[in-house]
Amino acid sequence: MKKKINISLRILLFALITVFFVSQAVEAGNAKNKTVKIKCTEMSCLGCKKKITESINTLDGVINIKVSLKTKIIKVTYDDSKTDPNKIIAAITEAGYESELIE
Repeated sequence: MKKKINISLRILLFALITVFFVSQAVEAGNAKNKTVKIKCTEMSCLGCKKKITESINTLDGVINIKVSLKTKIIKVTYDDSKTDPNKIIAAITEAGYESELIE
């Protein structure tokens, strides 16, 4: 009886560990969010910041935007299955500003 319990516990433990690692692998495979930093030296005021932010927000897949007027860096978190850095830069260009990918 004791051997059956030990074997059952081992099987249960193995199953739980397997489920844990498989779920971690699936979760890692579904992680599609990326962050990019873009330099925009032409951005100089709150109006620029607002215009650029609104332009980037029109893109499907944009999750978060942080704009620093001080450093002139735009940090965009996005779903890479829906958009990419080239589309983000194109949106900034459409808003009337030159920009370049820095990371």
